[in-house]
Amino acid sequence: DFHWGKYGWEDEVGERYDFEEAKRRLVTTTNEIIGRLPGRPEKIILATGSDWFHVDTDLNTTTRGTSMDSCATPANILITGCKMAREHVDMLRQVAPIDIVFMPGNHDRHSAYALMLYLSAVYENCEDVTVEISPAVRNYRTYGNTLIGFTHGDKMNKNKLPAVMASEKASDWGLSTCRVWFTGHLHHQQLHEIGGTYVIILPSLAGHDRYHHRAGFILAKAGLAAHIIDKEHGLAGSLFIPVVTE
Repeated sequence: DFHWGKYGWEDEVGERYDFEEAKRRLVTTTNEIIGRLPGRPEKIILATGSDWFHVDTDLNTTTRGTSMDSCATPANILITGCKMAREHVDMLRQVAPIDIVFMPGNHDRHSAYALMLYLSAVYENCEDVTVEISPAVRNYRTYGNTLIGFTHGDKMNKNKLPAVMASEKASDWGLSTCRVWFTGHLHHQQLHEIGGTYVIILPSLAGHDRYHHRAGFILAKAGLAAHIIDKEHGLAGSLFIPVVTE
């Protein structure tokens, strides 16, 4: 939930959010996460998409047509957002090989596919970066004894996710001892244990805009989270780096 291209005017909503501020937040929190890792991981699973872009159409709207406050034109947002994603991947691949998983969001369902194709082409011949081309709204990975699911979180109640995982990945479910879902959408960091499955709602790096400010929504602390999966023991730790506003 990066919302690249989102615009917030400090005098109007209490903080600034634009290209410059979004990049600062992503780079500084990612560097902090890297610095706090307990060791060199075997690999990094990077979930992207999931409202990486704030708008999805030439009319500056979300996928469903809701008008958004944006800091640039839709073309500018798409082009610079793809380049920003590449810069982010290049930061992380200095630490460990990257497996990129896509979670198409409700703001950017179509643009997320463009990002997927862009990154797939960029890293086509790179052995340390894997990009799976998939239009699925739910994607899965297994690591050791852990089955991991990824979805944006706007289409399904979190309480249904364990049963869906058990049905869609029956063989992997039976072989796993730890099951974890990662979702976004709500911008509030939460962890639920449902039916023996962890459902983790990830935080957002994005700032405020007019809609949320005028409606009186109290946004959770913006920041970046990373979760450590042990090959034998499953979910073993979490890191959260809050955004420090300038």
